[in-house]
Amino acid sequence: MKKSNTLFIIIIMIILALLILGLIGSSQAEKIGTTCDLGIGKNSLTGETGSLLCWKWHRNIIGKIGDKLNNLLEK
Repeated sequence: MKKSNTLFIIIIMIILALLILGLIGSSQAEKIGTTCDLGIGKNSLTGETGSLLCWKWHRNIIGKIGDKLNNLLEK
C-alpha cells in the first residue's frame, strides 16, 4: 500500500511541475519577440500555439532585433 501512495504522490508532483512550467512558458511566449515551439492552446488573433501552456519557447527575429537595439541604447 505504501508503494502505491508514494507512486501516486510522485505522479501528482510531476503533473504539478509540468503545469507550473507550462504557465511560466505561456507568460514568456506572450511577450513580443518570443515564439512558443511546444505548447497547448491557440491564440485567436495570431494563431500561434502556447496561449494556454508552453514548455519550449525561443526569441524570434523581432525579439533578437529588439535585444540588439536595447544593448546599443544601454551603452
